Amino acid sequence: MSNLSARTPKKITVIISIILVLLGLLGSRIHPVLAENSNWLVLAGYVLLLLGVYLKGL
Repeated sequence: MSNLSARTPKKITVIISIILVLLGLLGSRIHPVLAENSNWLVLAGYVLLLLGVYLKGL
C-alpha cells in the first residue's frame, strides 16, 4: 500500500481550488446557476485541494 504523506500541491492546483471556492461563495452575485450549485463548487474546491496534498503530481 502506498504511503499517504502530505505534500505541497502545485500552484495551479491551489489556484483552481481557490477559484472554485470563491465561485461557490460569491457565485450568487454573478449568475443564478452558480447560486444553485454553490455548495458543490465549494466542496469541489476543497476536495481538489485535498487531493493535491495527498496525490503526487496533482
